[in-house]
Amino acid sequence: MAWLEQQKSGIYLVCFRYAGARLKRSTKTNEANKAEGIRLRIQENIELVERGRLEVPPGADLMSFLVSDGRLSGKPQPTGQMQLGCIYDKYRESLPRDSHAPESLRITKVHMRHVARILGQNTRLVTITAGDLQRYISKRSEEDGHRGKKVSTGTIRKEMATFRTLWRWAKRFDHVSSDFPNQGLHYPLQTEASPFLTLEEIQRRIDRGMVTGKISQLELWDSLYLSTKELDELLTYVKQNSTYGFLYPMTVLASHTGARRSEICRSRTEDIDFESDILMIREKKRIRGKQSFRHVPLSPFLKETLRQWCKQCGNTSYTFPLDHRVRRSRNAERRENWESVAPDEASDHLDAVLSGSKWKHIRGWHVFRHSFISNCASAAVDQRMIDAWVGHQTEEMRRRYRHLFPSSQRRELAKVFG
Repeated sequence: MAWLEQQKSGIYLVCFRYAGARLKRSTKTNEANKAEGIRLRIQENIELVERGRLEVPPGADLMSFLVSDGRLSGKPQPTGQMQLGCIYDKYRESLPRDSHAPESLRITKVHMRHVARILGQNTRLVTITAGDLQRYISKRSEEDGHRGKKVSTGTIRKEMATFRTLWRWAKRFDHVSSDFPNQGLHYPLQTEASPFLTLEEIQRRIDRGMVTGKISQLELWDSLYLSTKELDELLTYVKQNSTYGFLYPMTVLASHTGARRSEICRSRTEDIDFESDILMIREKKRIRGKQSFRHVPLSPFLKETLRQWCKQCGNTSYTFPLDHRVRRSRNAERRENWESVAPDEASDHLDAVLSGSKWKHIRGWHVFRHSFISNCASAAVDQRMIDAWVGHQTEEMRRRYRHLFPSSQRRELAKVFG
C-alpha cells in the first residue's frame, strides 16, 4: 500500500513498504492531483511486481523501476542541459505558495539576471567552473554601482550566495550533479560600514568641510540616528504634514518598536494587545523557511496612537490597510497582498513628506530602527531585551547597531578619568 506525505515545503512524497523496508520518493510537485496520480502508478506497479507480472532486475533501483513502469533500472542521471537564462524561472515555478517573500524573490531575480548577463544566458550549469565564477567577480567589481561607485563587495557576495542557493536547488532536482564550484574564490577588499552618527555630528562635519561632494554627504546621512527629542520633533512634523493618515501612526510604531518596514506593513490589528500592552511582530528573516514572531512592549504613547488609529480605520484585518489613493499596480510582484500598504509605497510617501524640510536627508525607514536601538542602548537597557525586541541573532548585528550617544560615552568615561 502506497501513501502520500506532504513536507513542510509543500512537496509530496510517495511512501510504501516493500520487503520489510520503508521506502519513499519525492513527487517533485506540491499539487495534490499530480501527486495522487504518481502514487496510483507506483501502487499499481507494486501489485504487478507482487503478482509476478513485473520482474525487478537484480541490482536495479526499485523506486526508479516502479516510477518508470519498469522501463528504468537506475536513477536518471542529470541532463546538464539547464541554462543560466532559465534557472530562476524554473526555481520560481517549483516553489510552493508563500514560501518566500515577494521582495526576496525580486532580489533573487535581479541577482540571477546579472549572473546570466555576464556568464551568458545560454551557458549550461554543468559547464560552469570556479574560473567562471572568479571571472564574474572580477568583471562585476568593475561595473558602476550605487551613487557613482563601483559595485560593492557586499553586493557581489550576496549575488554569489543567491547563485549558490539556486545551484543547490538544481542539484536536488537532478539538473546538475556537482557541488557549487565556489572554493578558493577571491573578492575585492570590503570596506566596513560607517559608524552611526547623531544629527549634530553629521551637520558639524559638513559645515567644517570635512566631507565634500554630494555622494560622500549622502553616505554620511545613511549613518544618521536620532535622539528621543529629535524623534518627537520628526513625528510631530509628519503628523502635521502627511497627506495620508497611515503615515503618522506607522512612523510612531517604527520609532517605538524598531520594527522593519516590511514587518510594519504586514502587521495585523489582531497583533496589538491593548490589555497586555504587547505588540506581536511577524518576522520572515530570523528563521529560514518559517514565519516567526517576537513581542515588543507598547509604550504609552504608541498605545494611545494605535488605539486612535484603529478606531479611525474601523474593522480591518491589517493595521495599515491599503488606501485606494496609494495603489500602485506596476509593483504588483513586490506585494505580499493587496489589502495593506506595501513597503515601497510607505517609503515613497515618507520621502515625499520629508522632502524640503530639515529632515530631507533621512534615508528611509531604517533610521527609525537605528534610533530605537541606540536610544535603548543609551538608556542602558539589557542587551538581551534589545535582541528580543528587534530580532538580533549574531554578534555582528549587535556590533553594527550597538552605538551609544556621544554624551553617554563621555559620561561613562568621566567615571574612570574624572
